[in-house]
Amino acid sequence: MKQHFRHMNAPTSALNSGTKVGIHLGHDRAAMHSGRATASANNPGASMPALQINHRSHEDGTVLVLNGEIDISTEDEFHRAVIDAARECKHGRVVLDCANLAFIDSSGLRVLIQSNKAGKEHDSRLLIAAPSERVAQILRVTGIDTRIPVFPTVEAALNAPVETTGTG
Repeated sequence: MKQHFRHMNAPTSALNSGTKVGIHLGHDRAAMHSGRATASANNPGASMPALQINHRSHEDGTVLVLNGEIDISTEDEFHRAVIDAARECKHGRVVLDCANLAFIDSSGLRVLIQSNKAGKEHDSRLLIAAPSERVAQILRVTGIDTRIPVFPTVEAALNAPVETTGTG
């Protein structure tokens, strides 16, 4: 096991210089997705899986549980999931549970805006719930939070009044 930690603690200069540093992944090797390893007890320095989306149906709408990162490599998967949920949830709400969303880049923000517009076309409302401080800051700085309502919890988003019209 000490050899495992020795590899994990390779000098930063070796990592920044492009030198390949071996990391023992053990049984986590099977957890690769889009070239990124899953963080775990055996591999604590690895990044999250690119993106996992789980659907939960509720009486008041659909919750999409987002786990990982939304970036250029996952934007199509994210867009399809949100659009499909909006089509299935006419006159309701699609809540994006962002509690486990580690990162969103400009391509993901673009998809949020497009999905919000598409949701309105299907008479459904896109809502963001439980973003981490990092994601919430990105939403504030870019003004997305003025176009798409942000709630502290999924429950708060599910209980909020549904407004299907507006300027967004």
